[in-house]
Amino acid sequence: MKLQYLRAFIVLLAGLIALIINMKTGREVTRSLLIVLIVIVVFYFIATLVVEILQQGMEKAAEKDRELEEQRRLEERQEELEKQKQSEAGDLEDSNGVIEEDF
Repeated sequence: MKLQYLRAFIVLLAGLIALIINMKTGREVTRSLLIVLIVIVVFYFIATLVVEILQQGMEKAAEKDRELEEQRRLEERQEELEKQKQSEAGDLEDSNGVIEEDF
């Protein structure tokens, strides 16, 4: 979605450059329009390929980020559970010591 205007930008920029070059060289209007049309069609396909490649790369990066975030959450949760077990084990040792002293 971030790349929705990239294709149009590439095509329009290529068309503008072709038009400026045709004006500078003094070509006929019909020939110039034909050249600009061909440039627009060719660059539309090129821009489509570029956008697809970029979207796939961005999706892979986002998936990798999600996996890393999930792994980090699991590690944090595991550390919390270990701390809880250690504190419970410490509480049991303290309570065992108190009970033995009473007998």
